[in-house]
Amino acid sequence: MISLFFIIILEISFLLHVYFLIRFISKKEDRDFRGFLFTSVTNIFIGVFLAVFILVNPNELKAFNIERLLFIESGLIFFLMLYLKARVSIRIYKRCQDPAHYHYSFFGKKVIHASAVTAKDLFTYFLTLPLTLICGAYFVVKLGCGG
Repeated sequence: MISLFFIIILEISFLLHVYFLIRFISKKEDRDFRGFLFTSVTNIFIGVFLAVFILVNPNELKAFNIERLLFIESGLIFFLMLYLKARVSIRIYKRCQDPAHYHYSFFGKKVIHASAVTAKDLFTYFLTLPLTLICGAYFVVKLGCGG
């Protein structure tokens, strides 16, 4: 199962590639751009190696259980998205507790300002929603049906 090992490495490299891309867009640091370029080259070489390896050894592909891999990946992505949503919610909650982001109304009730939720938090929360729902639904259904 050498191909499975390299597929997992390729997927990790894809995740790092997206991570460096997002960090470079948001922070504009050279270190993130170099990481982005390095993962680009790594993805290309691992992809070519996998293609050649599968062409030379087609039995590796026949022994590969794609359903189990999709089950595991959907679960990992689902829990990663839940983790991101939890981190965003905790950040928003902490900001809501900060007196700079609320005031008391005439009736003594706490009124939270719109500054408690930033655009970054809002985009992170709602842009990860479709992936959370799709991967979570697949994972839960496969978990209930015996994965």
